[in-house]
Amino acid sequence: MTLPLASSKPSTRSEATIVIVGGGIAGATLATVLSRAGRQVLVLESTEVFRDRVRGESMMPWGVAEAQALGVADLLYAAGAHTSAIWKRYTEGDGTPRDLPVGYLLPGVRGTLNLQHPVACQALLDAAAKDGAVVQRGVRDVVVLPGTIPRVSYWLGGRTFQVDASLVVGADGRGSAVRRSAGITLEEQEATTWVAGMLLEQVSGGQAHDVVLEHDLGMCLLVHQGGGRARAYHIVPLEHRTRYVGDRGAERFLADATQPGSPLAETLAHARPAGPCACVPGTDTWTDQPYAEGIVLIGDAAGHNDPSAGCGLSIAMRDVRLVRDLVLGGARHAEDFAPYGRERAERMKRLRLIGDLIAATSVESHPNRSARRQHLAQAMATMDSQIAPVLLGMFAGPETIPAALINDSVLARIRAVGDHSIDIALTQ
Repeated sequence: MTLPLASSKPSTRSEATIVIVGGGIAGATLATVLSRAGRQVLVLESTEVFRDRVRGESMMPWGVAEAQALGVADLLYAAGAHTSAIWKRYTEGDGTPRDLPVGYLLPGVRGTLNLQHPVACQALLDAAAKDGAVVQRGVRDVVVLPGTIPRVSYWLGGRTFQVDASLVVGADGRGSAVRRSAGITLEEQEATTWVAGMLLEQVSGGQAHDVVLEHDLGMCLLVHQGGGRARAYHIVPLEHRTRYVGDRGAERFLADATQPGSPLAETLAHARPAGPCACVPGTDTWTDQPYAEGIVLIGDAAGHNDPSAGCGLSIAMRDVRLVRDLVLGGARHAEDFAPYGRERAERMKRLRLIGDLIAATSVESHPNRSARRQHLAQAMATMDSQIAPVLLGMFAGPETIPAALINDSVLARIRAVGDHSIDIALTQ
């Protein structure tokens, strides 16, 4: 495939080209699988080098299953991905963790897949180029004109290029230029938590499992990447949203993870930052129609889940599989992507419930927070039929959550802990 020339006229050579704006996890994966299937693909990526920006780096088992189905999981393992078959969860006040056997939930999936985000992006984008995609990096000022033959204009190396495409895929993240061009707006759920993340090195101890623990401020997660590296997260209430910001942010981040009595104190005794400490609101965005004429959105461009649930990478992989299948089946017009829109809307609704449950039980500041935490721990230990399926859906896939639970009853139950009738119901 030849590159489009800088011109105000449509390029007949590129009329059959699928243009993917964004070469991150979702965009690079889609570029790889479409190129392998013989489609002409042009990837427009704004960065010249992927950098650590504190993004999701743990792919849940249901996302790993999607990556395997797409044929890209081996690329990630070859790039150094680390597998965790067990998550150890420490409830407030517990010295002994409860094991979550995440490597035994789905056939053929060994556990969660952990890999530094820039490394994963580069491995997938390299694969796309190897399989025939044309990759342009350092692209700026992308504008898309929707239509039966959508037109993309962009700036690169001092020149403006225009391409007439058969389809434009917006994989350009939360601030998506493609989404703006298409006139698609996202609904947003108000944040109730704040999520801070930092890459650590010189991490010691067992790296065969990941850790989630409740502490005085909220929750802490440690996701191992192997070789003494791990991504750590704090999820805290909104009143602490500035705690990890500024010159002392990283210092406070490590101090909170290793506070006296913390199960991570020894593991992180010699740990030090290997990247920036960054914070994002724990909120959700979504649209029921992530497509327009000649345009379809995937990944964060189509809306993101609360990072507390850790499902961002898995969402991207499923988006890619569904859109790939539709595109290979001939989908190019808006109505062709309606099945994808319906599935994604239902998926995001279920994932919102997971994030809300995590926030309500372990993070939200409330006089009965300790009681909520113990309530959740007991519900998981007894495989309570109302609470356990929701949390397990984070690992096994949102579609495994029974439809009857997709409402506010689970959250109402958690927030009412301390009501005598609620406590009696749990023990019956």
